[in-house]
Amino acid sequence: MGHEPKQSVNPAAASDGLSDHPQAVYTPPPGLDAALDHLPLVEVGGDAPKRIGYLTNYSFHIWYQILIDIIRRRAAQYGATVTVLDAELSVERQIQQAQQMFGEVDALILTPAATEGLESIVADGAKRKVPVVVEANPVKGMKTLVAICDYDAGFALGMWVAQHIRIPGKQLKVLDMGLPTLRPCLLRSEGFIDGLQSIQPDAAFVTRLNGEGSKIIAKRLAAPVFTTHEVDVIFAMDDETGQGALEAYVEAGRDPNQITLATFGLAGNHEKDLLTAGGPLKVGAAMFPEYVAARCVDNVMRIHAGLELNRRDVIPALPVTADILPKYYPKIEGVWTPDLKAVASLLTSVSCTQE
Repeated sequence: MGHEPKQSVNPAAASDGLSDHPQAVYTPPPGLDAALDHLPLVEVGGDAPKRIGYLTNYSFHIWYQILIDIIRRRAAQYGATVTVLDAELSVERQIQQAQQMFGEVDALILTPAATEGLESIVADGAKRKVPVVVEANPVKGMKTLVAICDYDAGFALGMWVAQHIRIPGKQLKVLDMGLPTLRPCLLRSEGFIDGLQSIQPDAAFVTRLNGEGSKIIAKRLAAPVFTTHEVDVIFAMDDETGQGALEAYVEAGRDPNQITLATFGLAGNHEKDLLTAGGPLKVGAAMFPEYVAARCVDNVMRIHAGLELNRRDVIPALPVTADILPKYYPKIEGVWTPDLKAVASLLTSVSCTQE
């Protein structure tokens, strides 16, 4: 409790200098360590991993800023330290970083930089007897994956929109702000449109764009769409690209009261403020990054202890509205704070409709 998290070793925005990817700023809530205390630690012996490496894919994003902070905090509860390297969505760089890490750490957490090409990291970990826990994106041969069911969560979000957003005499027109190069993000888009069309069968994407996880890129790509298309719903595979598209919509002179924003994540404080402000952001698929990070570290310890793990450690994800949000993120001392006990109590499946 009370320790200060270290800074990321290799933040993407600092290293690549791309203004399209400014690094998010994450301010941990004062009650964060107390929230983590509500999750029981795995029983481990004195030889448990003390040096954990985290290979992330793009640390500029708010989701990964949260994961980095929580991974460090959870590891500290086990007496471990964490080193972070950012692949900046490069498979080659991530493989090189893994080779460096394997000589320096006792365990590894991996957020793959791409859908394919990282199998050697998992294989090398097994050969070296270094536990490897994968986050977000499955890798062939992995021991366990900590992730939501992306398609299923997208389907549930699409159903919510179809049930609650209706325009008399008109079928919904949707802008998809996706990231098709990463399969989990592609599954979110596919699940969303399938869920939407299960209730409003004539609803459709007017166009599908690759926002690259960047608010700036999403805004730039979406701007021309609003000069040529009617759009009723902006769906985004994450918070930031949704916000970028929304800014483009408003700057095109469109009425913000006539658009619905539905996103994945609800990761940062800004996203939660938008959800409760009564504006276009009506619903988000909450993905609970704090819980994801804690589970990654806990699974490192489970592998070390020889405990059985599911191939997919399914994290809950559900459509959350302003009314529901305080159940999982109550305001403590005026700050949104995760109730990790409430999150852990959510029911999940042991497998997903699609992977």
